[in-house]
Order: sequence, then C-alpha cells, then structure tokens
Amino acid sequence: MSAFLITLLLSSIVVYFLSKASWKVGALLNIAISLFALFYVFTVDVGTTEKIGNFFGQNLVLQWTNVSFYFSLVSLLVIISVMIFSLKWLESQKYKASFNMFLLMVTASSIGVFAAGDLLTLYIFWEIAVLSSLLIVPMGKKGSRKASVQYAVMSAVGTYMFIYGAFLLMQRYGTLRLPEISRHLISDQSMGFKLAIFLLLVAAGVAKSGIFPLHTWLRTAHGKAPDAFSAVLSGQLTKLGSYIFTVSVAVVPSLKIFSDLTVYSGVPLPNYILIILGNISIIIGTLMAIKQDDMKMLIALSSVANGGYILIGLSTVDPLGFEGGMFHILNHALASAVIFMAFAAVVYRTKTTKISEMGGLIHKMPVTFLVYLFSIISLAGIPPMSGFISKWMIYQALVRKGMFITAFVAFFGSIGSFLYVFRPLAGVFLGQLPKKYKDVKEAPFIMLTPMVLLVLLSLFLGVWPFPVLQRIEDIRMDLGITPSFKIVEIDKWLIKGFAGSWDPVVVFSLFMTGFIVAYILYSLFPRPKKVDLLAPHEKEGTPVNIYTGGEFIYNPDLYHFNTRFYAGFERMYEKHPSWEKVLNMFAKFFHDIGEWIHSWFFKPSPSVYTLWMIVTILLVFWVRW
Repeated sequence: MSAFLITLLLSSIVVYFLSKASWKVGALLNIAISLFALFYVFTVDVGTTEKIGNFFGQNLVLQWTNVSFYFSLVSLLVIISVMIFSLKWLESQKYKASFNMFLLMVTASSIGVFAAGDLLTLYIFWEIAVLSSLLIVPMGKKGSRKASVQYAVMSAVGTYMFIYGAFLLMQRYGTLRLPEISRHLISDQSMGFKLAIFLLLVAAGVAKSGIFPLHTWLRTAHGKAPDAFSAVLSGQLTKLGSYIFTVSVAVVPSLKIFSDLTVYSGVPLPNYILIILGNISIIIGTLMAIKQDDMKMLIALSSVANGGYILIGLSTVDPLGFEGGMFHILNHALASAVIFMAFAAVVYRTKTTKISEMGGLIHKMPVTFLVYLFSIISLAGIPPMSGFISKWMIYQALVRKGMFITAFVAFFGSIGSFLYVFRPLAGVFLGQLPKKYKDVKEAPFIMLTPMVLLVLLSLFLGVWPFPVLQRIEDIRMDLGITPSFKIVEIDKWLIKGFAGSWDPVVVFSLFMTGFIVAYILYSLFPRPKKVDLLAPHEKEGTPVNIYTGGEFIYNPDLYHFNTRFYAGFERMYEKHPSWEKVLNMFAKFFHDIGEWIHSWFFKPSPSVYTLWMIVTILLVFWVRW
C-alpha cells in the first residue's frame, strides 16, 4: 500500500510538468492513474497491515479495513467523474497544470487518510489533502482568495483539536495505533479524559464536514472555488470529516466507555450532544439555503444540512441509524457532485451563478436539466432515488429510540430541502429564457457523460441498494455496533425496519408505471399552444394580450419570477441573529487587537525598538533563571 500511495503522490508532480506541455495529456493521465487507484482498492485484502516508517519512536502504519474501502470508493467515484468533466471544462481555466496536480494529490492523500492505521499517519495525509484543496480554491472567481483564508482557518481549528487529542493520547498511553488506543480507553477509569478525547476527535470532523458551529466556510469556499472543484469539495472532501466521525465511533466506542453517564433514549450524553448539533445543522443549513441567490452557495449550505443527517445517523450508534448515516455519505456524495457539475456546465455556457440572471435554460440544456432534476430528487430524499433509502433508515432509527423531536427536525429538513433545490430548478431552467442566452448550447458531451453515469448509479442504488448495504453491514459489525436483537433485516428484495419495510423494486415499478401512463395521456390529448405574448389578436387585428388581461408587456424578460423566490419565508427569520455575524464580530475584535499591538511594536521610532529589545532580553534572563 505504501508504494501505491507514494507512487500516486509522485505522479502528481509528473502530471504537473506534462500539463505544462499539454494540459489535456496531464488530465488524461490523471484519469488513468485514478482509474488504476479504483482498481487497486478492489484488490487489496481487508485486514492488510503495513508498517511504512518510524517517526520519533512512533510507527507509521497503513491498515486496510472495510471502512477504508468504502470511503475510498466514494471518493474515487466523485473525483474520477470530476476529472472526466474537466477534460472540457479546463479549457476556460487559467491554472490548468496546477489544478491537475493538486487534484491528484487530493486523490492520493484522501486514500492515505482512509488507510491510516494510526493517528500520526492519518494526520500527515490529512494535511496533504487539506493543503492541496486549499491551493485549488483560490483559482476560482473573484473573492476566492478570501474564501480560501476562511477555509484555512476552519481547517486549522479542526487540525489543532485533532493534534491536541493525539498528544494527550500519546502522553497517557504511549501509542497512536488505533486498535491499541481503543483498548486503553475502554479500560481507562478517567471519565473526564475519555470525554475530552472523544470531543477533540469529533471536533476535527465537525470542522471538516461543515457542521454547526464550524460551518461558515462551506458557503464561501464552495461558492467561490473553481466550479468543477466545488463538486469535489462537497462530494468528497467533506467526507473526510465523516470518516473522522466513523473513526471516533471505532476508537472511542461511546456505548462502552460512556455507559456510566446520563443516557437519553438509549444514547449516551456525548452522542446526544452530537445529535443536537446535527439537528441545528439541518435547521440552519435549510433556512440559509432557501434565501441564497447564488446557486453554488445554495447547494453548499445544503451540505450543512446533509452533514447533519450523517452526524445524527452515526451518533445514534444504532444499527439501522448507523447504516443509514453511512449510506447517506454515498448518496449525498453522488447527488451533490452531479449538482455542482451541472452548475459548472451552466456557468460554462452563461458565465454567471446568479439565479436571478437566468431562466428558461431547459430549452437549451435539457440533459443538464434532467441530471439536476434527478439529483435533487435524491438530495431531497424522494423515491425512487437512493437518497430516500438512507433517510428512511435514519427516520426508522430515531422513531425506534423514541427521539421524536429529532425525527421531526429531520423530516422538516427533507421538506425544506425540496424548497431550496426547487429554486434553481425554477429560476435557472424553467420560466422565460433571457434574450442574451438565446444562443446558449447544451454542455459538451464529455461534460454530460460523468453526470449521467452518476445519476444512473444513484437510480440503480435506489432500486437495488443491497450490495452497498451489505458492505455497510460489514463495517458495522467490524466496529462492534451490534444489536441485542434483530432490528434491521436486509434480504434479497426487502429492507425490513422495526416499524415497517421497504421494497425498492416494487416502488420503482410503480413509479415507472405512473410515468408511462402519464406520458401516454400527455401524447393522446391536445397540448397547450405556444403563442407570442405580443401577437395581434386573430379576429380584431389589434394588439390585445388575453393572457395578461389586455395589459401590454413591454419587456417580457422581466416577468420570470426568480428573485426573492421565498420572500415570505425569509421575512420570518431575516432579523434573527446570524452565527456568521457573531464570528465576524470576534474576527474584528482580534483584528483590532492585532492592529493595536502592531502599532506598539512597529512604530518607526528607534526609542520604541530599543525599549522592546530591553524588555525581550530581560524576559529571556528571567526565564533562564
């Protein structure tokens, strides 16, 4: 495994120099290497362990598990799709060689994170992944550099939490190996220490996943990053945080070590706190997404809400909830990647991300419209797409545990998600086509191909999810999340929960039957006739507009309803306090302190410099004695 990962990392340098000569050759090599990586993850035996070095007495270890395979597969599906999409999209970009290199580095380092057998190895690959993505974000549109700074700050918060937790573990147990840490924590009698480790590790995942309260970087980073890379940020890189959640469940088995703490609905207090954060993330992500006019920022905030679903599912430590959370990781990755690629295709043709500036693109970009439509159906959790199954499993777990408020919040998030994903549908694709877009064409075939394939995969998993669910069940068993009685049963055709069952094949058949019947009726009966709104009346010969009650329309382009789409909802909470404003207030406070200190240390006066030199020398001698 080590040779494989080192080869991937070194290949990124080769890709850079090849891309300097021909960016298409570099992009094709990226795809070939990533396809080889996809083949490789299927060939590695689960349980394979390899020592790759020693760092200050600590062994660096790679260990391939079912968790490693699952997250690597999700990542590679998204990244390979974006690489294929970029074969045409990169034509309009400035930093082609750098983009190719850093994207391959993200690929290699992400697999390294998932294959890490100790916290030090995980940290090394984690930092490579974050740094590589951090260098791609500023390649985007105006404001991307500021967005990359926000991304860096939030990533640093998570990194510091992770490092501090690793130092505490090293100091107490003398090891950073994941299985050994787990054994030590189970036998440790200090509840405060175990709680601190759990919260520190989870905080790193919260920051990377964009969960409240460390969610503010998602909107700007996704919104300002290069359009195609936004699909990687949402569909793949946020899943590094989900992996940390999963590792935390494995390394810090909360049901065992927190059994003496207060338990709510069968969930230990620390996990219950995470479920509350998931609830808040769903509410905030939903309400903030509804009011966005930038389509990329809108879907970025949907990642906050969907991260809440994943956190809730994993934190229940319930077999059905855990499997639902793991399945939602894949479903959200597929849906969000397609949506961001669809938006990148729209921007490729229209040069804007503003919903209020578009409309009627369904006539010019019908395939892009369809892949977006199917993806938002999955994102909103509507059958027959796979997104419904994962949310259904989470709902089942919450109801079984009697967590009805959380179940209601999750259901509210699903309704809200349909509201905010409908806004780009209506504002970008439906309505009237502005005259400036009359010559717009469909996205190139090479850009459509990965989107169509991912949509078909999501549809297939909505009909036949059993291979993935079986792999997730293996993960659950490996992590020791086992029920005392059979709560969920997955057989050849049926998913059985405690309060009901789901037959995806029957549901898909009903949907297809309804679609066919509707299409036949649509074909048989007369269709609406499209007329010019300003055309003369047939009989009178005078310009009368019956559709508008005889009123004249001087500029038909203004009559597409895509500005302040949900103004009624926005008025309900627009005056409520904003968490972003709170963070900006703290940022301004520390900025002012920095300016004040700067004014004292860097005044252009020799006397001030002399004073601080004397103070520094005295402090050094004082510390020495």
